[in-house]
Amino acid sequence: MSLHGYNSRLARHVLFFGLPLVVGLACHAAFNLVDTFLVGQMGLTEGAQAISVTGLCDPITTFQTILFNGPIAGAGVLLARKVGANDTEGLRKVALQAAGFVVAMSIAMAIPGYLFAEEIALAMGAARGWQLEQSREYLEVMLAGGITAGMFLYLTTVERSIGNTGTFLLFFMLSNVFNALLGLLLIYGPGPYPGWYPAFLQEIVRELGIPRMGVVGSAWATVGARALATLGVLAIGLKRGVLRGRIAWLIPKGVNVIALIKIGLWNNGQIAARGIGGGILIRTLQEAGGQRPEVLGGVFVGLKMELLLVLLAFGWGAAAQTLVATSLGSGKPERARMEERLTMLYATLMGAALTVPAFVFADDFARLFNDDPQLVHWSATYLKLMAPAFVFVPLNIVISQAMVARNQLRLPVIIDSVLLLGVLSPTLIILALTGASVQTLIVVNMIANIALTAVYLYARQRLARPQQQRL
Repeated sequence: MSLHGYNSRLARHVLFFGLPLVVGLACHAAFNLVDTFLVGQMGLTEGAQAISVTGLCDPITTFQTILFNGPIAGAGVLLARKVGANDTEGLRKVALQAAGFVVAMSIAMAIPGYLFAEEIALAMGAARGWQLEQSREYLEVMLAGGITAGMFLYLTTVERSIGNTGTFLLFFMLSNVFNALLGLLLIYGPGPYPGWYPAFLQEIVRELGIPRMGVVGSAWATVGARALATLGVLAIGLKRGVLRGRIAWLIPKGVNVIALIKIGLWNNGQIAARGIGGGILIRTLQEAGGQRPEVLGGVFVGLKMELLLVLLAFGWGAAAQTLVATSLGSGKPERARMEERLTMLYATLMGAALTVPAFVFADDFARLFNDDPQLVHWSATYLKLMAPAFVFVPLNIVISQAMVARNQLRLPVIIDSVLLLGVLSPTLIILALTGASVQTLIVVNMIANIALTAVYLYARQRLARPQQQRL
């Protein structure tokens, strides 16, 4: 059997393992895109204002997801290793202990999130009046309902880690269907409606007496959709037996939980650095734009499109993490290296393929959400200025996730913290305080993202040399 033939089969395996994860996480990004589209259709002024509210709140709700992501990613690595070692009982024990940990973590975050929603909105720069009121209510729903986000991400990670990528994709798609339907009902209520709004939904709204909830309705739709999808994927996990075992295993304790926390804390540190950096970017753009809703709303639409690219890249990162951990668990380091290289290649090709339409059709993408000329201008400006970085961002995401699978936990945190928090964030703050334009801040952000990828490539190459010498 030739090495070329082996590589071809492995390339197909990595491709068809990764694609459902990429599409599934694209569906996850579609949550935000659909919500932004629906609230943007409430009218030129009202829609732009609603988009600005989601723009202010999104870094906080994203940060909540980031806090979940660390231990969930840690659980995914541990589960994949158990799969590679063919340890069925160990797999079930890790799955249940991690489930108990996610539930406990959800409760710990929900209470302060709900109680201090107004203070959080003020810290993000919400203007007193309608913007603060809407931001507070939006955050109360999203943060208090965070358990639906945590459990949905965890249960789909379980399916991904044991190789059921089809189930992973199915429930991410279903959650989007639920979100769109609930959003149509709750955001618009009894009207007024955009011209394309289905007549049968208007009848349902009248029969049920659903009020017009606006941007807060999009928060309820998101929480409700995740709850429904969580119940479905939970039923699948129970039926397959992965989530069956002793009741005592639900108590988060022991060696597995320590390992989960260890991986989770370092992984959270890396993603937290990116989340905090994103929050500082939005806060400085808000300052540079004079707190005008159309500026923040436009940039936020551009950020939503960027988020889609990032989550697609995290699909390849999740594939790299699962495949590398499974191969290492079964004692196949050379296969793990080949799988990592293949996911890097696929992620880079995807980034390049998506950058061209993002640049060429930037104005058209923006108009899908709201026709306000200023909002369209700022959205297109963000997409065009950030386009060069879009090619490179997927590559640094895949490399960092593969590092986690190899237990190289500290390096991604160090790299992201130094570049994003130690260099980029202070630069953005200084520029904003000295009156720099919105365009200048975006260009600086673009350059920093390209530099981040260059550092990751260098670090990976340096780490690979000792391993190759040992071989």
